[in-house]
Amino acid sequence: MNATKCPILRDGVTRLTGEQVASLDADDAEALEAIVDALGAESGVAQALKGPLTTLAKLRDAPAQRLYVLREGSAALGLLKVGPKHLYYWRKGGGTVELDPPCVLDFYVAAAAQRRGAGRRLFEAMLEAEGAGGASAFAYDRPSPKMLPFLRKHYGLGAFVEQPNNFVVFDSYFGADGGPARKSRCENRQDTHARVQGTV
Repeated sequence: MNATKCPILRDGVTRLTGEQVASLDADDAEALEAIVDALGAESGVAQALKGPLTTLAKLRDAPAQRLYVLREGSAALGLLKVGPKHLYYWRKGGGTVELDPPCVLDFYVAAAAQRRGAGRRLFEAMLEAEGAGGASAFAYDRPSPKMLPFLRKHYGLGAFVEQPNNFVVFDSYFGADGGPARKSRCENRQDTHARVQGTV
């Protein structure tokens, strides 16, 4: 996806919020929308979904979500969307518990950029910016067959209890007391945002 006409996306990983998108002028918003919507559509097709999970309009209307877009040179190569969700988690031994984890809601890398580190770059940039305490601190919405091996290979995540809501919460999310092992802090920090844009 050609990103030369989209100055909002710098080389590396750019973090976007609905508030930032709403403040863009018409030309910048149009250029960004073309890229985000195209990547979102490709992601939906790759995951065999009925429609895209990610569009610029959806991000604009979801102030708690953050979108990370990877650009290398003139090409936009992938996106990763995160946001909070309130989940009911069914325990293996029975019973449910309510959780409020940060969630990976969409994750896509263009086919031509796969298997050469692009996904890892994008995911690591998200982890740094979110400050959530590692990959196990997240829940994952309907992870694709490619994402589960990715998480196992790079972050050692494998064991989980299947859930009716199709979210995956890895066993290592939980501490000895049954609650989250790590406290997440998903605030929108400008210093971290700058590091992600400039150096990742």
